[in-house]
Amino acid sequence: FGSSCQVTRSLALAMSLIRAASGRSLLRRPAVASAVRTAYGGPPPSWYPPPPPPEFDENGEPKKYPLMQPIYEHGYTFEQWALIPAGVYHTVYRGEFAQDWPRWNAAIAQHPVWVAVPMLVTAMLIIANIFQNAGSIGIRPKRYTPEWVEATKERERCENTNPVTRYLDRRRAERGYNLIIANYLPWHPYVFWMANTHDYEAAEANEARRAAAAGGGADEEEEE
Repeated sequence: FGSSCQVTRSLALAMSLIRAASGRSLLRRPAVASAVRTAYGGPPPSWYPPPPPPEFDENGEPKKYPLMQPIYEHGYTFEQWALIPAGVYHTVYRGEFAQDWPRWNAAIAQHPVWVAVPMLVTAMLIIANIFQNAGSIGIRPKRYTPEWVEATKERERCENTNPVTRYLDRRRAERGYNLIIANYLPWHPYVFWMANTHDYEAAEANEARRAAAAGGGADEEEEE
């Protein structure tokens, strides 16, 4: 019996020495490396100051504080709710209301993403195209007048330099059906302000050339 008691005392002494050594090793560690522990395993409790005392107007009614976020009244009343991740294991149920958006933003936000994104991209492309061609508004280049277009086609036929035009100039029965989009859709950005625009200098030159050719032919007939 005495030997067993002696073994128990030695074991208790060894355990106490181990606890003391571990306590000293923990005390030697820096404060940053040691984790803060509480009874329930959560973060340390925090105490916040109490709210300020209630304020009242002169007539005794509770004072109303204005909102820091404006509320818009534009007729849109949609609500969009979604679960948003917060950390690793939690989520937040977040709602967006139409009254929180300005008029134009609410007009876009009322549609789903797959509808709003193509609308925005199309609008941006149109605006970019307008800004790109804003410097050409009112300009009427001669190369897009009917006289120049016809002369260009004739030169390409003579020089045989445009195989596409040579293909499209064949008879319809030979080449088959082929929709010439340029005959129906605008193919240059000046089409909106070039209605009834002609190259009058080229027309006068053609008239003078025809008159000269007719006069030369008449002189030859008189000489004969």
